Parts: sequence; structure tokens; C-alpha cells
Amino acid sequence: MAKRREVKEPEKGNWLDTYADMVTLLLCFFVLLYSASSVDETKWQYIYQSFTSSGTYINPFVMDEQPNNNATESNGNAEAPPNPESSGNNSEEIEGLPQNFNQLYSYLSTTVEESDLGQYITIQQTPTRIFIRFDNTILFDGNSAVLKEEGKQAMNKIMPGIRAVKEFIKSCSVSGHTAMAVSEVNDWDLSAARASSVVKYADYNKMVESNKFTVEGKACYSPIADNDTDEGRAQNRRVEMMIVRDDLDMTSQAVIDDILKYEYRLDGAPSDPYDENDKEKPDVDDSVVDQIIDNLESKYEGNGTGDGNDSGNAGPIFQKPTTGIPIDILTSAPESID
Repeated sequence: MAKRREVKEPEKGNWLDTYADMVTLLLCFFVLLYSASSVDETKWQYIYQSFTSSGTYINPFVMDEQPNNNATESNGNAEAPPNPESSGNNSEEIEGLPQNFNQLYSYLSTTVEESDLGQYITIQQTPTRIFIRFDNTILFDGNSAVLKEEGKQAMNKIMPGIRAVKEFIKSCSVSGHTAMAVSEVNDWDLSAARASSVVKYADYNKMVESNKFTVEGKACYSPIADNDTDEGRAQNRRVEMMIVRDDLDMTSQAVIDDILKYEYRLDGAPSDPYDENDKEKPDVDDSVVDQIIDNLESKYEGNGTGDGNDSGNAGPIFQKPTTGIPIDILTSAPESID
């Protein structure tokens, strides 16, 4: 007689294994979400920027602890580099910003005055450029090139206006200066490092295009006050920013003289082929003027109108006269020459 096959009862509780696996996976998932929500901000910024900039841009200020200063005052600690195209699109940001280079000086002066920064920042204007002088006490501690929070806030006040007209800016040169005094830090290193810190912060905030910046360290050899007094040395410790407009009217005598003064160190030496100027002031030799004009042609070539309102290529095309010297540089020829 054949044995009766025993019928195995279905195993009970196997579904618990599947359920436990699912719960474990869910637990791991939520733990992962929690860990991502509390990721180290500094490391996350480095990772984020490495992916978005292809390694060409790293925020130099991500290690700084800085408060959020709203959209108009980026502090170098944002999740991504500021977008120059979107900067100023907010109606609150646009209101009051300059629309062209001619309005920039007024904007900067008003902003400095209203922000009670007049004792730390000086604004000056010439026919071709704007000078911004920062007192060292608001930017850096003694013998330090680390930009202070007060310095960042001061720069945040003026950068929106400069950024608004950057299409009319040809260059932005920043120079660091120290005082002639005994110091444990080399003056050349300190002045250059301070200028570099200002440029890095302005560049991170996209004040102007990166290729328009230049940095100079001038140590203690360009004083503006007496180094024999504490007050004078305090004035000499400074950082100067020189913003050159791109839409120059090369038919203006004032523009030509300004370029000769600041770019060719020919202060008080106008061209004078007919020797009519003050004999006590040296004149610019005709051949030197010819070389300068050749340089200006290539340096400021463009199609601008010179009024700061042209959105096209800034800077007029200069047509050199047959003499090789611009007509407006020449003084009127005397009726008779002895």
C-alpha cells in the first residue's frame, strides 16, 4: 500500500521578512535625506561650484562666516556666484541705480554720504575716470590683508551702482598703499595682498568683468600725507580704486590731458608745438605725442559717442590728422613766427 504523501503546511511569517526589508530601506532613505539636509555648507559650496563652473571658479570667501545681506548685497557666501544678468532686476534694486557712467559719480557720492561712510571713503572724478579711496581702518586690521566685515559692508554699498554701468567701464585698477613705518610685514607684500583681497571680493560679486581688474602694490612710495606724523601715516594706509570709463570723447582737450596725466605720467606737460605755453612747464615732445596717439588709437578704438549713454561698442574711432597730432591738442598757430 503506497504511503500517503504528507502535505506541508504553508510557512507562516515569510511576509514579515519582506516587510522588514522594506522598512529597513525606508529607514535608510530617511536617514540619507536627513544627512543631506544638514550637510556642511562650506563643503557643499565647493562641490556645487566645482560642478557648475567646471573648475574655473571657486568662491574665495566660502570659509568666512557672514550674515545674509539681501539680494542687493551679496557677501561672498551664496550658494552660487551672482548672476550678472539677473543682478538689479528687482525693482527695489533698479530704483536709484545709475543708468550710465555720467551718473555714477553722483550715485557713489550720495551713497557714501547717506551711509555715513564719508570718513572712510573718498570719491573723486576726472574727465576720464573715478577714484574711490578707502581708508585702511575700515578694510583691514593692522598688518593684515584679510578683508574685515566692515570693509565688505562698505564695498557692498557701492558695488551695485558700479555693476549697473559696467558696460561703460573700461578698466578697474586697485592699488594698495602702506605708510613708511617700522613693520613686521613687508610693505610690498602687504600692499599687494590688500589690493588683491579687495579685487577678489569685488570679482566674486561680479562688480565688473574679471578681465577688467588689475592689482598694484605700491608699498609706502606713493604717500598723500606726511609720514612723520601719526595722522599722515593713517592717511597713507589706504586702498585706491580707479575706474576708467570706456566711452571717451577723444576730441576733448580735457580728456587728452587726463589720459596724459594718469596713464603717461605727463602731469602739467601739454603738447605745445608752437611753444606758446608757460616756459616753466615742460612740454611734450612732438614725437612723444605721436607715439601716444598711436597707442590711444588702438587702446580706445570703438564706436561710442563719448556721452556715457551709448550701449554699443564704447569709445570713438579716432582719425589721426596728417600731422600725426590731434588738432585739439595743438594750440592755435601764431599769426607770425619770428
